Parts: sequence; structure tokens; C-alpha cells
Amino acid sequence: METGTVDWPLTRRPSLASSWDAACGALAQRLHLTRADLGARDAHWEELLAPPDTSQDLVVLQRNLNSQDENPCFLYLRCDPGGGEEIVSIGILSSARNMEVYLGEEYCGTSRGKNVCNVLDDSEHEKITLYKNYLKLESSTHACKLKLLSFGERQCVFISKMVVHVRPVSTNSSASSPALGSRIDLERVQTIMESMGSKLSPGAQQLMNMVRFQQQNWIDIRKRD
Repeated sequence: METGTVDWPLTRRPSLASSWDAACGALAQRLHLTRADLGARDAHWEELLAPPDTSQDLVVLQRNLNSQDENPCFLYLRCDPGGGEEIVSIGILSSARNMEVYLGEEYCGTSRGKNVCNVLDDSEHEKITLYKNYLKLESSTHACKLKLLSFGERQCVFISKMVVHVRPVSTNSSASSPALGSRIDLERVQTIMESMGSKLSPGAQQLMNMVRFQQQNWIDIRKRD
């Protein structure tokens, strides 16, 4: 049941792609959108991610067998920066037990799937367990990637539905956002580390120096303003 979902013209819809192979256009057809003005709440995800009637409602993502690497299955979700919408939360119904969300390379969180139902794969006569995953982002974004995880080695992932909750971009969101590290008291962190008899590794020290440099740049910019 699709209560609360809307379908916009293709020029406004977010793009959805996968690092694993899928039938052309099939994955995009599984993308459903909800908007903030529709009043979507966490409780609605139970209804929005209702299980399919048959296995024919599933899209199969297959790992490239020619690749020598054990590459995980990633989904790439992106809104048009000029479209005026940002991603707020994501829900997915698939055979992946867990879902990790990243903004670029930055880890945002993990959703541990809820077992919803079993369907029968007609082609392989195999039982497929579908899990419901949902994650609300701490801050809205134009783009993110999802890492789909299953226990044991899998050569394919079955996708039933992906629901994305979006909202209009805030005009002052970028102006009100602090620079990276602007709220981190680096001197206090280093003092605590030294009091515990610990020393920063060269990599951690390099990261701290980089954040300290960014903080100083932020202070200089604020002074000029």
C-alpha cells in the first residue's frame, strides 16, 4: 500500500544507482518518495514498507562475477542540487539484513533489519527472507550511499522497495552550519590523552593538526566578517 507516497516528474526525482548489476531501469522503479508536507512519521514506515505479494515484485542486484574483489553492494542516492529537495530519512525492504549509511566516506549510522516475511524465488525455488530497514539522518543531505549487508557470502541482493523522505532545502542551512571541528576542544582532548599516559599515533596527530588548521581558518573568516 502506497499511502503518503508521491511520484514527481523524472527531472525532480532523485537518482538511484547500484554498484552491483541490475536490469536497466528496474531499480529506479522501486524508489518511492514522501515529502515533509505529507506528514510522514516513523510509524508510517511500517505501512510504506509493506511486503510484496510475490517474488515477481523483487529486483535482483548481482555481484559482478568477473571482479576479483569481494566488493559489497552499495546503493547511491542523489537529489538534484538545483531541485530544492534534501534527503531526511531512508527505508528499504530487501534481502540485506542490515544497512549502513554514508555521506561521502563519512559513516552516519546502521539500521539493523527487522524480519518481515519470506517469499519464494520462482527461478531458483529458494526461500528469500526480506528485512525492513529504516534510518533517519542526523542532518539532511543531497546525496548518500547505502551499504547493504548480509550474513554469509551472497552473490545477489533482492530489492522490493526503497522509500525516501525528503524536504525542501533550508535557505540558511549552510550559513548556520559550523565548520568541521569548530566545536571540538582539541587542547582538552590532548590534555586528557596525556593525563591517561596515552600518545596519539602519527595518523591521529596529523588529523588533529588538520582540524586545528580548519578551526583557525574558521576563526579568521568570522573575524573578517
